[in-house]
Amino acid sequence: MEFVVSNWRAWCSGISDQSDWQDWRRGEKQLGGNSQADVSFLPAMQRRRLSPLAKAVFHTAFPLLQQEDIPLLLCSVHGEAMRTYSLLQGVAAREDLSPTAFGLSVHNAIAGQFSIACKTRSPALALAGGDFPMQSGLIEAAGLLQEGEEELLLVFCEETLPEMYYPSAESSTYICATALRLSKHKSSDTDIKLSLTASECAGAESVFTEPDYQLLLIRSLIDREGRIPVSERWELQINAS
Repeated sequence: MEFVVSNWRAWCSGISDQSDWQDWRRGEKQLGGNSQADVSFLPAMQRRRLSPLAKAVFHTAFPLLQQEDIPLLLCSVHGEAMRTYSLLQGVAAREDLSPTAFGLSVHNAIAGQFSIACKTRSPALALAGGDFPMQSGLIEAAGLLQEGEEELLLVFCEETLPEMYYPSAESSTYICATALRLSKHKSSDTDIKLSLTASECAGAESVFTEPDYQLLLIRSLIDREGRIPVSERWELQINAS
């Protein structure tokens, strides 16, 4: 399976523009801090409904849309984990649940908010990534492109889990979102070619032992080359000849 990345953006712990990511790759800038992604381009009413994770998604994906109506595929292992945990605490305390809070906690909430904010009519899909989210997202993207979509936005996003889950699940160290504008055909010399290829020795770690998987992808996108194991038998090749 082959794809072309015509553009990409990522946000993680305050690092968002390409120059900052280049500095990070060279070891000149470190991830850390509790900053939230800038979504000042949205109306105040919409901003207030966005969680820190949703803000990271909007910050990365919105500029790539370029006011075009193309499908969105949002892939996350846990989705709005902090919102869901807050609701569960309310249930445990026998409190009444807010319908709005519940609606904003479901797995496709961010995809729906994005579709509404951008006024798009194309499909906006949310995918639970499972053990190998990069593989899951890319296979789903391949299906959409094969069905006739010319382009789509593929977004990976994760946030730090509540501490009570730590004994049973590894947590992403940071809130992180990575957005790729994908198509089937190369149209520019700056495009990046992705190939999802079978490999008997890929041997990827599950996201539950490699929770910061997006940083592997970001590193290869910056370098414009690399091989990333995305499951036990598949790897992602970047600009492989």
